[in-house]
Amino acid sequence: MSIRVRRPATDRLDLSDGDYLVVKRDLTAGEFRELMRASSKPVTVTSAAGAQTTIELDPIAASVAMVMAYLLDWSFADADGRKIAIADQPPTVVRSALDTIDGDAYTEVQTAINAHQAARKAALDEEKKTRRGAPAPDRTLTSVG
Repeated sequence: MSIRVRRPATDRLDLSDGDYLVVKRDLTAGEFRELMRASSKPVTVTSAAGAQTTIELDPIAASVAMVMAYLLDWSFADADGRKIAIADQPPTVVRSALDTIDGDAYTEVQTAINAHQAARKAALDEEKKTRRGAPAPDRTLTSVG
């Protein structure tokens, strides 16, 4: 039996100018579903047979959803040098804080989180390759002959 639940863990991502982010190492299934929901928008397509709803990826919403899904804290300060508090804050506060930083800073945050997610995916893919255990026999082959 495999373990399908990971302990919550965080990683620190270093940015330019001595700044850093604290991010979730991995998302839970619920967090992943919320990321997918926040990344898409319903689009109604009308056909001769009637209306049907499809889902379309919204690239702007997807970038913000990815950042919001992973970001836990940061070292960013406001114009007066006070830390912008986002740790343990509701999503509306975090979103508002993200909206106040300059475009270059947001791009750096987004790039760091995307790189973190890609690195975690690669690490998890590698982990799957090295799991111990013998493969289960194929029952259709054992019944032949």
